[in-house]
Amino acid sequence: MKTFFRNISKSKLSTIIIILYIIMTANSYSQQLSVSTINNMPNMPTPYLMRDWKQVVAGYDSFVFNLNLTGEYLPLIWTDNSAINYSGPRFGLYSYVGKSSSISIAEAINCIPAVVGASLVGIDKSSQNGYNWVSMCQEWFNKKDGLLVFQNGADGQTTDDWWYETMPNVFFYQLYSLYPGMEGFNTIFANVADQMLKSVYAMGGSTTPWQVPSMNYQGWDYAAMAPSTLHAHNEPEAAGAIAWILYSAFKVTGNSKYRVGAEL
Repeated sequence: MKTFFRNISKSKLSTIIIILYIIMTANSYSQQLSVSTINNMPNMPTPYLMRDWKQVVAGYDSFVFNLNLTGEYLPLIWTDNSAINYSGPRFGLYSYVGKSSSISIAEAINCIPAVVGASLVGIDKSSQNGYNWVSMCQEWFNKKDGLLVFQNGADGQTTDDWWYETMPNVFFYQLYSLYPGMEGFNTIFANVADQMLKSVYAMGGSTTPWQVPSMNYQGWDYAAMAPSTLHAHNEPEAAGAIAWILYSAFKVTGNSKYRVGAEL
């Protein structure tokens, strides 16, 4: 902090002090106004029917995870013993109804949230119909290509779109919070955090002096620690997902290096 103040001019320091004073003064005098019309509004309108969303989730889970369904385009799930990154059996949900059942490809952004959602309503996905769907989600943790983060596909090094590189890791962190004792999860949790942190510094992040990383890329190669060569549509908003992952890692481990990475 002392280094920070030494590196800024007196005029900038004066401006910062004035801004802080205005914010603190405004907060001390601001208060919630009472509006009688708003106060008379009910918290729940009448008549009103709230859909039973827990029932919806449970119904979805019992349908899409049913391997015994028969009929056109059914079942919507498949399993096999051809895991690439995981030592056990794997599963997949078809990305859309009607997709050829001969293609055993599944997206992490579809499959992992399905396991998370069911778990949030009380369904134990670690032991359901003879399968540990939670453990099988490790298949999307890319060890084969040395990325050491979750990818949207289990096979293939995709670096073309940050959306498909960040969200599977966000979903895994949600899954980890629900099943923290699952075998292998602690190691994977740390690997993801370390790779995200490493990428922040590879993008130019620095604490001496403080410098935010440049994230105006379409994607990131976590094996080479270099940006994607594609620039069709840059996705700098991925910074939000990376910051969330790093701050979550700090909350779980207490290691300040992840907090600093999130701040960067």
